[in-house]
Amino acid sequence: MLKSFILLVCLGLGGICCHAQEAVPYTPDEPGYHLGTLELARFCLQSGLISQGRALRAEVLKGSQDKGEREGAEKLAQDFDLTQPDAYTAKAWGEYLDRREALQSRRAESAWQALGKAGARHALSHDPGHVEARKAFGHEFLEGVGWLEPKEAQRLRPFVASIKDAPKDNPRKATWAEPFVVVGEHFTLVSDLPWWRVLRYVRLLDRFYEVFFEIAGEFIPRRKSINLIWCCAKAEDFIALSKAVEFPMTAEHEGAYLRWHGYSVINAQRADEVGRLNKAKDNLARTLFHEGTHRLVEMGICGRATAMEAWGNYMEAHGWIVEAIAVIFENLDIKDKGYTLASLEAQRTHCLGRMKKAGTAPQLAALFKQNTSEFGASQPYAVADKYAVAGSIAWYCIFIKKDSYRAAFFGLLIDQYRSDSTGRTFEQRFGLSLEEFENSWKAYALGK
Repeated sequence: MLKSFILLVCLGLGGICCHAQEAVPYTPDEPGYHLGTLELARFCLQSGLISQGRALRAEVLKGSQDKGEREGAEKLAQDFDLTQPDAYTAKAWGEYLDRREALQSRRAESAWQALGKAGARHALSHDPGHVEARKAFGHEFLEGVGWLEPKEAQRLRPFVASIKDAPKDNPRKATWAEPFVVVGEHFTLVSDLPWWRVLRYVRLLDRFYEVFFEIAGEFIPRRKSINLIWCCAKAEDFIALSKAVEFPMTAEHEGAYLRWHGYSVINAQRADEVGRLNKAKDNLARTLFHEGTHRLVEMGICGRATAMEAWGNYMEAHGWIVEAIAVIFENLDIKDKGYTLASLEAQRTHCLGRMKKAGTAPQLAALFKQNTSEFGASQPYAVADKYAVAGSIAWYCIFIKKDSYRAAFFGLLIDQYRSDSTGRTFEQRFGLSLEEFENSWKAYALGK
């Protein structure tokens, strides 16, 4: 039962959408299907999103047999210089995602209108949040959580509370079978932690959201979405949950963001244990900020996507940068008024200090070749060292050398999620060789 409702949630995070009524082709072999893609390509090229424009143009040339569509794609190469570098901005990228999702919604609605219930799966392949298609499968929408099996929606609905209306005290003792479901302004937390802790973390996450976009919002757009976190108070429930969502973890894991589902699963017991060992102020908050960053980055770059599409960049080089952006927010200290973010978190600085003392450090060329899965494994260096190095590079680019490398860092981050991280060399992106960059970064981070 747990598995069924969890897997459904991942498919409906876009929420309830309004659909355009004008019919459009909804399969690639229909005449006119690729016209929408051509319009997206032209918008990207006009907006400085050159790599994405090229990719969409190539998609039309590869997939269309229509003479007019192919001629339209060829004309783009005459109207625009396709060799120009990208000029990413949050505004342009966000508008591209809006246009793409609107087109996909229209395709989904056309499939629904043409095929009815028989086209429900087809509609959802275009738009995971298509209301009628969801209802055709019997799913119910739960505010702040997403689409669920009816029994699961009914089970959780009595426990849903808005952070705006949540009382200071709640005498009910939650269990994982009957958790608290607190919907914040930007994040939803499902947890059996004590009520006061649930309220605390929802409020911290909502404020973290604002800090994230204060720092990254020039390049990463804000996207309206359900940002869902399942946070188990006990390791045994976390282990069962991880198996149910087909990503088995142990009691030693603090949690993970599962992009193919679109939510995070957290082991609060382990996070608290690590915090006590490291004498950390609030290690669970650190974990939530890390995984929350993954969610905001993915939604801002990829937008609403199906579960299969979310796997796109797992085999892409530069997997380090996916973790790098999350590591820099781990040491965020949110106060009653304002916040501080003065350095990497102590676990990361400890690793860097050990490297400095030993006079050794991972070679960046070896790290940068690794994809997301490879970067998360202890080859050829320990995972903890990899994360520390990745976070240090991100800090160096975003804060220390922001005038030189900030735009290049975020450009590479976006391209990694777009599965285009090798389209340009490091030198083309950063303006110097990797060896020169590595030497300057080491001088900053390790005193070499």
